[in-house]
Amino acid sequence: MTVHVQLPDRLDYQSVVPLLADIGAVDDDDLVLDAAQVRHMGTLPLQAILSTVKTRAGSGKKTRLANASDSCVDMLSLFGFSPETLTQPETWT
Repeated sequence: MTVHVQLPDRLDYQSVVPLLADIGAVDDDDLVLDAAQVRHMGTLPLQAILSTVKTRAGSGKKTRLANASDSCVDMLSLFGFSPETLTQPETWT
């Protein structure tokens, strides 16, 4: 089964705990992070997402980013990621 999690419009240090609660609770094989509303993404939430992606990949579970807003794509590119590479730990090196 696929679980969809809607990311908030502002991913900053205050959103890390709720973000980890939302995505950490998903034990299904497929997780879709819907980034349609994301307008700001800070380093700490990005690290939380990366950690979740890597942990899930190690367990054979898939995570993907869907519907990334233009702002989200722009911010990811500043960190050296794209919506596709963000959820592919094998491309991080």
